[in-house]
Amino acid sequence: MKEKLYNSLEKINKTNANIIYAFLLFCIFTFKILHYNQQNFDFWIETIGTILQLALPFYVVVPLLWKKDFLGTKQMLKFLIAVLIIIWSLKLGLSDLLGFNTTRPRGGDMSFPSGHTAGAFLGSVFLTIRYGWKYALVVLPLAFYVAFSRIFSKAHWPADVVASIVICTILGLMIVRPFKK
Repeated sequence: MKEKLYNSLEKINKTNANIIYAFLLFCIFTFKILHYNQQNFDFWIETIGTILQLALPFYVVVPLLWKKDFLGTKQMLKFLIAVLIIIWSLKLGLSDLLGFNTTRPRGGDMSFPSGHTAGAFLGSVFLTIRYGWKYALVVLPLAFYVAFSRIFSKAHWPADVVASIVICTILGLMIVRPFKK
């Protein structure tokens, strides 16, 4: 067991380690600054989540281009289209027919499922399935941060966020295949 752990830790390349380190520093720095200004803390939790929900799907482009993964590009497009169709079908009325609550905790409609969480998990699930755990170490904590930020900011109920995670995971397992060199 100890040898497996050592071998797996050895495989974490410098780039991923640097990304993790930079993100942790960013989180600590952000927390320290916002800790002294509580009224803006809630705003920044939500804003960082909104930025990440866009950044994670765009981050997928990096390994696709770097590895010249044309099959992965096709899989990502299929995955993107499937997620968009299901998420927006639910948001635009199918959830009402199925009896899900679509009112947001802070008011407004189209709560179920969480589009921000779906965007974050779209990129994260793709990278995890396609390229393995080295990418998962970087992107999954960020995707879970987005999910947390949607609940924390009262933009969604926990069920909205969990539904998006489940939808993206199931579709990812159906559409995306691991990368073969």
